[in-house]
Amino acid sequence: MAQDLRGFLDLIKRRKPEDFVIVSREVDPAFEITAIVAKLEREAKRRPVLVFENVKGSRFPVLTNLHASRARLASAMSSGPQEMLATYLRAMDKPIPPKVVATGPVKDVVLTGDRINLYDLPQIVHHEGDGGPYITAAISFAKDPTRELWNCAYNRLMIQGRDRTSIHLTVGKHLWEFHRLAEARGQSLPVAFAIGVHPVIALGALAIGSIDEDERGIMGGLFGEPLELVKCETSDILVPAHAEMVIEGEILPEARVPEGPFGEFTGYSLGERQREVLKVHAITHRAGAYFQDISVAHLDHMLLSTIPMEANLYRAVRAMVPSLKAVRVPAPFTCYVSIEQRVPGQAKNAILSVLGADLYMKRVVVVDQDVDVFDDRQVTWALATRCQPDRDITIITSARGSDLDPSSRGEDGYTAKWGVDATAKPSLAAYTPRHRVPPDVWERIRLEDFGL
Repeated sequence: MAQDLRGFLDLIKRRKPEDFVIVSREVDPAFEITAIVAKLEREAKRRPVLVFENVKGSRFPVLTNLHASRARLASAMSSGPQEMLATYLRAMDKPIPPKVVATGPVKDVVLTGDRINLYDLPQIVHHEGDGGPYITAAISFAKDPTRELWNCAYNRLMIQGRDRTSIHLTVGKHLWEFHRLAEARGQSLPVAFAIGVHPVIALGALAIGSIDEDERGIMGGLFGEPLELVKCETSDILVPAHAEMVIEGEILPEARVPEGPFGEFTGYSLGERQREVLKVHAITHRAGAYFQDISVAHLDHMLLSTIPMEANLYRAVRAMVPSLKAVRVPAPFTCYVSIEQRVPGQAKNAILSVLGADLYMKRVVVVDQDVDVFDDRQVTWALATRCQPDRDITIITSARGSDLDPSSRGEDGYTAKWGVDATAKPSLAAYTPRHRVPPDVWERIRLEDFGL
């Protein structure tokens, strides 16, 4: 399988050319790119890949909205939309280690020293009130400073100078842990950021698991072959050989700068905070590189993150409740779970499994197998008719959650979490029966016979 973004774009052009749209008119990177994505999504009900050829103030074309379609993401994984969960789980269960190659297209242009200028990149400001231009599609590649453990993740970067950005490190996550280990030694943490990658690399970077689980192997599992990596110019960090662009640098010890405000996936604009500092040592990119952007809080962002989250949660719940049927992440910090409850207490076990498997999870709703978790109306119906709040709500206080939750106590994600058992008691079989049209009538009725 081609491991580059361009190969995937060629696939889109061949299979569904209306899903690839080039915008030739000049756009202002301050707000206009996000506005176009949002208007297409909300008013036109369209979600094509967009390439802005003429971006004010930069020679790099901006590519965005790549991940805004489940069908596109499924195609990237060589899967159907209904098989995405199973495909992702197979990659997690059978990762393929990466391989190092001598060079790759990402080395076409190498910029170091005085040639580094982050202001040459598109200065994209996404939402009103944002503190400045942000890089939102940067995937970090880093190594534990004490042992042979690697991590990949998405980290937002706020451009602070020609060779500096702030970086948002989620408290308790793996890159945050790597930096804390380096900082305790008085050392910087070498890191590199890939921008403009095949969606498989993006999906793999968002895998949630143990700190010793290598996301690069999951990327290989999704590709069906080893991910090709090349060594950075200024460190031993390994990065995707076929990326459009790589920013190399180090997260400095004991350095913090004001970062934000920034409009996040929650739908809220979070205020200014002190964040870590990235010092940039090199930028490498392909000839004629695309600069990829992710429209935060829109489908491009939300669909991409949902698929790995659902796979991780499915794996965690299935370990405790083998009769698990489905898992869905419908909204920030929220998970719906469908189980066939065979013994009392399994719904509570499912709640605890979800809350323990993902730092970001804050609300869990568990329903019976006859409720479709992909239909919000059915989940709401189960909440209303199978749940008693004084009996079926579990609240956990003083837990670690997301520092992006605007309702959390303080600014570090210290929060309460809750789960709702919306399953039938004492069992679905013994519960008040649902009404239905007799099955034989349902099968023989054909709407066209009645002129409908």
